[in-house]
Amino acid sequence: MKQRIISAAIGLVVLAVILMFFETWLLNMAISAIAVMALYEFAAATKISQNKVLAFISYMVAAVVPFIPREQEFDLLPVVILPYMFLLFCVLLFSHKTTRVEQAALTFMVSIGVPLALSTAVYLRDAYGLALGMFYVILALGSAWFSDSAAYFTGKAFGKHKLCPNISPNKTVEGAVGGVVVGTGLLLLTALLFQLAAPLWGMAVEVNYIFLLCIAPAATVVGMVGDLSASIVKRQFQIKDFGNIMPGHGGVLDRFDSVLFCAPFIGVAVKLLPVVTVL
Repeated sequence: MKQRIISAAIGLVVLAVILMFFETWLLNMAISAIAVMALYEFAAATKISQNKVLAFISYMVAAVVPFIPREQEFDLLPVVILPYMFLLFCVLLFSHKTTRVEQAALTFMVSIGVPLALSTAVYLRDAYGLALGMFYVILALGSAWFSDSAAYFTGKAFGKHKLCPNISPNKTVEGAVGGVVVGTGLLLLTALLFQLAAPLWGMAVEVNYIFLLCIAPAATVVGMVGDLSASIVKRQFQIKDFGNIMPGHGGVLDRFDSVLFCAPFIGVAVKLLPVVTVL
């Protein structure tokens, strides 16, 4: 537990530094680095890394995606994706005896999906600006991490009924309920603190707590689906964690598996139900 808390504290310090430079290219660089590390862990876990050319190409693509401007995404993504598909098939042609089509397909899905999901932070910044964009990013991170921590401690204290024993034996129904309830409460508290702090950025905002109350529980559930999805991969490839860069938490992908689902969900949800109105 002590190790888990220390790792979380260090991670929060790093996050705080990145958020200090939210409006700069440091955010893009940080997301690019996280995407590449996550993909590296995934490639090692699934043995894709045994084909070094296939793995290297996927790392390069994952590194580039977070730098594609939001307003040019539809123009530039095909420029990246189509040559990438061509290269993947070239790799298959030259290494078909040792590399399967399923490996190339899985590589393509993850190397595009992971950086695109994480790049939601960049798109939120570019669409909503410093204060509001940062709030929505924190909302996305909180949806994943608040509910995950709440589910962990609630499950430890009250857990009796297994949620998905064949996928993640330690998760309980009681923990999941606690994650949704406490996670939602913490997101509402985060919104209240943002509303109170907004004048520091020279702006007055009004939070629509009804909209947030519609979004928050769903976001926490989406985060749990992300966590369970990662658990399926780990179970099928017979590993406990994707990495060990964060003692007590595992690897980068272990820490961001829920974020990969929550960030795009929040990005879409706040467009449909604007949580914050700038007065």
